Amino acid sequence: MEDTIYRPITQLTDLLRTREISPVELIEATFAEIDRHEPRLNAFIFLFREQSLELAKQAEAEIRSGHNRGLLHGIPIALKDIINVSGAPTTCGSKRLSDNYATSDATVVAKLKQAGAIIIGKTNLHEFAFGVTTENPHFGTTANPWDVARVPGGSSGGSAAAVISGFCAGALGTDTGGSIRIPAALCGNVGLKPTYGRVSVHGVVELAQSLDCVGPMCRYVQDVAIMMNTLSGHDARDVHSENQPVDDYTERLGESINGWKIGIPKQHFFDDLHPEVESAVDEAIKTLSGLGVEIVELNLPSVPEAHNATLTILMAEAGYFHRQRVVDYRDSYGADVRELLEAGKALSAADYIKAVRAREITRREFSQAFEQVDLIVLPTVPILAPLRSGGSESNRIRPRLTQNTRIFNLLGLPAISVPCGFTQAGLPVGLQIVGKWWSEKTLLQAAYTYEKATPWHTRNVKLNHGVQAEGMTLQE
Repeated sequence: MEDTIYRPITQLTDLLRTREISPVELIEATFAEIDRHEPRLNAFIFLFREQSLELAKQAEAEIRSGHNRGLLHGIPIALKDIINVSGAPTTCGSKRLSDNYATSDATVVAKLKQAGAIIIGKTNLHEFAFGVTTENPHFGTTANPWDVARVPGGSSGGSAAAVISGFCAGALGTDTGGSIRIPAALCGNVGLKPTYGRVSVHGVVELAQSLDCVGPMCRYVQDVAIMMNTLSGHDARDVHSENQPVDDYTERLGESINGWKIGIPKQHFFDDLHPEVESAVDEAIKTLSGLGVEIVELNLPSVPEAHNATLTILMAEAGYFHRQRVVDYRDSYGADVRELLEAGKALSAADYIKAVRAREITRREFSQAFEQVDLIVLPTVPILAPLRSGGSESNRIRPRLTQNTRIFNLLGLPAISVPCGFTQAGLPVGLQIVGKWWSEKTLLQAAYTYEKATPWHTRNVKLNHGVQAEGMTLQE
């Protein structure tokens, strides 16, 4: 069963339907893998062992009777612990919320359950999803599976680590400034931030209401498409949800992208790249060119100001959401998160209005860019996974890790990170592909075509042979 847990969802589904394996066997193998490696990785806050086995037995009976709910039926899925599951705590990575039991499922959870997915647990995260390292002072740091001395990225670091380690076939993360795509890049999996309003955030604890998104994280692009088919759609309970048509995101996977135009925005996004990131992304662009894509250099002069505007909006909205809690429970927050929240409270209405105006200028600029190109390609993260620091370096490295991601939250554009190479030390590098609003189908088609033209998705992390960075004392 060791190799089985790394298989794509479609293969797992075939095995379940032909009864080569049972849902119970799959769940048992999943927890066996977690038991072997979770002590070193710390990807989860809660595991739902008994519930998962009961649901696996139910799925087995349903499949035997011919009642198939779809491709996610009997498939193990994990959730970032900022998403409500009825009857379970939603801690948001804060000890103060350990007894914060949800009374109903988030919309995305209800949809996954309806599709027959088995929710195996809730993953670790940067406290209140407000950080980029998943160094959590309350529940401990999640380690990067490729090098346990390094961070997995954040804030959805537990979800990324769980996916790439074979603990689940897919996971949900949230993304307010890059929190799906950054850990996807640093852990070597696929992570999609949908168009703002495409996937409901009802039942997901807020960080910054005009930026927050929920999206899938998987090992393979097709699996992300399968999850998007379940997650997408209008939700009247979410005031930010848009009533847009929902495509079958698996429909065009494998079709040619010959003749497409892909834009390369040189300003800002390619500044000060780590040499191995630059090399991997250059090779990825060459691969796309070899697939018949026309490369177009883009001029986007408003990007630097918009990048700064995103942080203003994020800090202001997060500061507002936590305005009373950070007064009443100040000492319960980790130092890095408390620093950001207090800075957010100090922002003025003028600061916020200036940032909103920058958003509108840049939105118009990107609209014009998408009249020239089908997609935009750039590095997901300009640097390699940083070393663990116990949380003291989180705010210092935040600008670098979010350099290429947070502007797409500002604009509400869909963006996906796919692995595009490994460094000599074996660390993953991510390629970010960005589409126009509501173009997830196009985005996934391009990402899938690139994935199939490259070997990066075939690498399995060797958890029994984790390395430690030279000169680094591993902090457990």
